[in-house]
Amino acid sequence: MVNKSRSLRTQVTMAVLIGIASILHAVEGLVPSLPVPGAKLGLANTATLIGLRILGFWAALGISLFRSFIGGLFGGSLFGPAFFMSFAGAISSALAMGFVSKVKNIGNNLIFVSVIGAITHSLAQIMVASKLLNHSGIWYYLPFLTGLSTLTGVFIGIVCEKVIALLPATMKPEGNSQN
Repeated sequence: MVNKSRSLRTQVTMAVLIGIASILHAVEGLVPSLPVPGAKLGLANTATLIGLRILGFWAALGISLFRSFIGGLFGGSLFGPAFFMSFAGAISSALAMGFVSKVKNIGNNLIFVSVIGAITHSLAQIMVASKLLNHSGIWYYLPFLTGLSTLTGVFIGIVCEKVIALLPATMKPEGNSQN
């Protein structure tokens, strides 16, 4: 009975995080870009990072996958160039954060994990944009995106630390063996 209860709690938590991430993804698409064209804060990544910490890698990957599709549907970009850039960024970011979170001594630092995710997201988006535009000049944009990604990654990491600190004890990583 305990496993069924935990499984249901995990499913509900994941569904809530997917919903939050999808809404943040769609809302952020309505906000004008940061000083660097096309750059965003990455608010939807808060749900992925929180999911990674409290539910584990596979849940975080699922959150990224579903929020990309739902966000693309809400934002009207499903299967368009912006969707593929967002999808590549979200999935590669989740993979990188999942890998880094397992590294001893640094994997528990949400800010570091978030910065790695943000930089990976930007790198994946540049790769997709380069292929879509069939132009290598887009790579000159990467240093600007990397710098901004570092700043936004720090911000998102701090937000996630604060949110996780407010979660009930039953949801905190220490009480969860699925990581």
